[in-house]
Amino acid sequence: MAIKLIIDSGCDMAPSELPEYVKLLPIKVYFNEIEYTPYENLTTSEFYDKLSHVKELPHTSQINAQTYCDYIRPIIDNGDEVLVLSMSGELSGTVNSARMAQREIGSDKVAVVDSKLVTFAYRALVMEAIRLIESGMSLNDIESNLNGIKEKVILLAVIDDLKYLRLGGRIGAAGKFFGDLLAIKPLLTIKNGALHAVGKAIGIKKGIQSICDLVNTYDVDMSRPRYIGHSNCVKRAEELKQKLTDNTQIGAEEIMITEIGATVGTHAGPGCTGVVFFVK
Repeated sequence: MAIKLIIDSGCDMAPSELPEYVKLLPIKVYFNEIEYTPYENLTTSEFYDKLSHVKELPHTSQINAQTYCDYIRPIIDNGDEVLVLSMSGELSGTVNSARMAQREIGSDKVAVVDSKLVTFAYRALVMEAIRLIESGMSLNDIESNLNGIKEKVILLAVIDDLKYLRLGGRIGAAGKFFGDLLAIKPLLTIKNGALHAVGKAIGIKKGIQSICDLVNTYDVDMSRPRYIGHSNCVKRAEELKQKLTDNTQIGAEEIMITEIGATVGTHAGPGCTGVVFFVK
């Protein structure tokens, strides 16, 4: 009996990065009602190219319960177990679909965990789930461990262009003008599964320095992986990596640089960068 892992594309991981026992379900993206599937007919760079030309933001659709049932049932019928690890339920209804499927199937061989995270913070928990599965831990113990450690995942990011927050209704027109005038860059984190502002900086360079200052307020767990994410701005991510190396004890030389995909990129826009780590 083996444990199979089902995740969604809100973690911004490509199928090629995953072991074969992990199934990545896509959250589809719609530009002007034209459907795109991440990693199938829409690359991350193509997404940002399309995003740069829109007057209205694209939207996404959650994975439905039937899709989960269709993937879970054959696994259970084969005698294996299933762990569903979803992006934050505060940002998508996908986890509710997974729970509906769990109830419909009615098997104790299915566990559903709301990561309360998104993009490369969610990636960090996916990698933890893979580690626990490969350690031979039981499904119940993995579920318990993930629910405990997800509260220790910290994301700190700086937003470059307020345009996308405005288009998404997160900031009014007056706020947009004020932000442009002073080059204000919001600093964001994830709290209780949702994105929250933790500060602001004037200019992207000061925003990156502010991330470093915030990192220094945490007791970072250096035994676990750290990640830097970016939305179509790898040079900025590399700048953050160097700043973290020079100004913090986070061991940034070991950090993996990843891309922020459509789910968060729709609202963050291009030019966003940040860091993810675990605390003790």
